[in-house]
Amino acid sequence: MQRRLLTVAALVALAPTFQAAGQVAERVSERAVARPHAVFPVRGRVDWGEADGRFGAARSGHVHEGQDMFARAGTPLVAIRDGRVVEVGDDGGRGNYVAIWSREARRTFVYLHMLRPAPLEPGDAVRMGQRVGRVGCTGSCWGNHLHFEIRSGGGTTGRAHDPLGLLKRLAARRAARR
Repeated sequence: MQRRLLTVAALVALAPTFQAAGQVAERVSERAVARPHAVFPVRGRVDWGEADGRFGAARSGHVHEGQDMFARAGTPLVAIRDGRVVEVGDDGGRGNYVAIWSREARRTFVYLHMLRPAPLEPGDAVRMGQRVGRVGCTGSCWGNHLHFEIRSGGGTTGRAHDPLGLLKRLAARRAARR
């Protein structure tokens, strides 16, 4: 294999190409920083509630599998990440709810007790930040709030994960931008 050294003249001729490549890389990097991987799911002030609203709290006969966030009725709820709706409904206990699978995160994000049925259907694609419902108190609840769950896999029956750490990081990021 023969190696050739480029002359200064050849390198000067390539300089605009290198400069353009650098500018493209810089723009891609800026966009990656500008668009977070996730956003806070409530578009308003929240109260984290008492200890019984936390993940793992004892409930009559079961364990609380999400985090409650209290907010005014009608406060918009948004998709925490890009995803696809896997389930919507009103089963009585959960009230109006929507479950969104994020392939990238390999998790399903579940929003319960919404004011009205979700304006979405199973199979719908959602974008991070897109409105998916409003805070309410439907089903078995006490006071307007979002009960938010993170589940393993692509449905509402996977292992529940404590969402509080993620939610607090997203809330802090949102507060820092204001």
